[in-house]
Amino acid sequence: MSLSDSPFTDRLNTNYVPSPSEILEIRSLLVDPLEEIARIDAQIEKMELTLAQLREKRALLQRPIDAHRALISPMRLIPRDILLEIFFACLPSEHNALIDLSEAPLLFGRICRHWRSVAYSTPMLWSSIHIPPLDYLNTPPNILSGLERVVEAWLERSAACPLSISLYDLTNRLEFNPNLGKHPLALQIIAVSRRLRYLALAGDAELLCPILQLGSEKLPSLKTFQMITLSNQTPSTNILDIPTLKDVALTVLENSAFTLSLAGQCMAKTGGLDFEAALDVLRRCPNLEQCEIRVTTYSVHSGSNPSPIMLPQLHTLALIGWDFDVHKWVDLVAPNLRSLRIGAVSTPSTPPSNEGYLSADIDFTRFIATSLREFLQSLPMISHLQLVASLVRPGSVSLNDEFMALFCSPHNLCPRLTHINIPFFSDFSDTATLAFIRARMDMPTPLRRFQARFDRPMDLDIMPELQSFISDGLQVNLEYPRLESAFSARLGLDDFGSFY
Repeated sequence: MSLSDSPFTDRLNTNYVPSPSEILEIRSLLVDPLEEIARIDAQIEKMELTLAQLREKRALLQRPIDAHRALISPMRLIPRDILLEIFFACLPSEHNALIDLSEAPLLFGRICRHWRSVAYSTPMLWSSIHIPPLDYLNTPPNILSGLERVVEAWLERSAACPLSISLYDLTNRLEFNPNLGKHPLALQIIAVSRRLRYLALAGDAELLCPILQLGSEKLPSLKTFQMITLSNQTPSTNILDIPTLKDVALTVLENSAFTLSLAGQCMAKTGGLDFEAALDVLRRCPNLEQCEIRVTTYSVHSGSNPSPIMLPQLHTLALIGWDFDVHKWVDLVAPNLRSLRIGAVSTPSTPPSNEGYLSADIDFTRFIATSLREFLQSLPMISHLQLVASLVRPGSVSLNDEFMALFCSPHNLCPRLTHINIPFFSDFSDTATLAFIRARMDMPTPLRRFQARFDRPMDLDIMPELQSFISDGLQVNLEYPRLESAFSARLGLDDFGSFY
């Protein structure tokens, strides 16, 4: 009898307790099925043995097959120059190459012997490196020395290629070692200094002093220099005097009581960069093409350097920030300047397309009356002028009728002025506005756009007087405050919140 015909089918999967006679009957029912399972297990064991033998035989055949296929793989057939193009395409484009085994170029050395040989013998793959910070207090010495060996091998592979190096390590010198005179990697950077094109340093200026003291003879090809410092030392630097330098970025972190010194002159007593020190940076970098300097503190010098600032190649200049006043403007000679921004200007103008014209966005509250006039006189190529106000200060210039008269005869400031925008704090009268527009329209370079916003009601409707100019293409936009009722039932209600 098979188990399918078992008389105990309706008792299965229940709590039924068979009698002794039924137990004997159930055991007799299981004899044949258990023998069948034993036969099946024997067959499975035999098949598994056969399968294992087949898999072993397959593996013995597969290994030489794979080896032969490798000889004809497409990657093996790629010419060296194409392989290098692939390598170069894998390099980072937004930053220097990282010391990371999972990224190019170190990754190429982990694929195969051929790739490693190609990568290690191609100097251009190693022409940039970013050196990250390490915890010099808690990192084991073997890790520190290992980083130095990696950097040394990396720079050796770069052979004679131009280099781009960034070193970020804001560890204070005292945390390193009070007796340590230089950064552990400074000598390696100095050894390749003649090949440096781009150099970015972030760290204790005292530790980096051996690098900062390098001059043009040690850095004959340097074009870009960036420096971030937390140092409370004031070492001098010769890098800003290098004639090949085109781009400079200097940052002293504001949340520290630290200073940075250029040529032995302290930029600020309590940290940061003041306006006069910013001008000194410009004066010492005659090959600048584009420059943005954030002024972070008020001037502490008794007087500014009267010598002109010669920047023949400069096309974009921004002196931004809040904490500075311009008490005396210097002579800025920049014939190719196209865009100038001074102060806190949130929406700068678009540089003009014509050669020899300049767009100037100026926070006029940074100036006193005499310095603003000197500024306008020193830049006669201004064609687009935006005057904004960040903060009204005692002694700062006022945009009144006297100021607007400077643009008219006999002064005729900004003779190429075609666009002027004064979006805030326009204190001049409508009569002065009309006189300004008439005077500018009579000049060889007539006005094309005038925009102004007043914080007073209109005192004279000048638009009828301007219709002839508007017909010739002049755009005029005058904004006055809307007259509203002085009484508002809800005024101040929201400040109290809800009583319920």
